[in-house]
Amino acid sequence: MTDSFERLYQAYGKVVTFFAVLAGMVTFATMWLIDANVLMRKFFNTPVQGSFELTEAGLVLIVFLSLAYTQYKRGHIRVTLLTRHLPIAVQHRLYIIVLFVGALFFAWCSYAAYTNAIRSYGMNEQEWGVIQLPIWPLKSAIVLGTALISVQYLLDAIRHCFVTRGLLPPAGEEP
Repeated sequence: MTDSFERLYQAYGKVVTFFAVLAGMVTFATMWLIDANVLMRKFFNTPVQGSFELTEAGLVLIVFLSLAYTQYKRGHIRVTLLTRHLPIAVQHRLYIIVLFVGALFFAWCSYAAYTNAIRSYGMNEQEWGVIQLPIWPLKSAIVLGTALISVQYLLDAIRHCFVTRGLLPPAGEEP
């Protein structure tokens, strides 16, 4: 059973890695867009039309598509000021509880974002600026990102249950 779970865990890691690479490509494109905007404004007094709106959209994709990967790699900030003084068994239990709470929280965020994205799609919500951009694809990216991290938290909680029983080796920074 642990072998099957570990294969599932690693396969899901490839999924979140794909979205993190996509977020990295958006980061790279946003960087070049900002550079082009600055250079066009400086040398030709003509900024790139819509650069502000596209940069805003890029930031949504960068943040939400990389959340689950950061959790997968244990890259989120952890504060262990109080928990590190507790017995190791208590630390493990608290860690599992926190992972389940994180999964529930982001599942709720995903549901809330989903209802918002559907409403946005239904009314064809647009961002009005120099260029017009539909908002619903960005709200859908928020749904995807929060759903991905919710599943990642759930898988981490299950995996850590196996780790505490000695059935799997720890993955990264765990108590």
